[in-house]
Amino acid sequence: MTGESSPPPTSTFVIRFWREWSAAGPRWRGQIKHVESGETATFLDWNQMLDFFRRIGIWLNKAHQP
Repeated sequence: MTGESSPPPTSTFVIRFWREWSAAGPRWRGQIKHVESGETATFLDWNQMLDFFRRIGIWLNKAHQP
């Protein structure tokens, strides 16, 4: 055993997207919630959403993949 924890076999997420209007123009925003833990985050781009997955441990970097 290596001591690394593995991600749960399943995870459920609720992801919301909405469009905001401002003087700079329209932009998309989002909010993601991990149902099992209740943790939420807002994001403005895909990388921020993927960072959320990595932070809670279900999206591992290539270095951690078999």
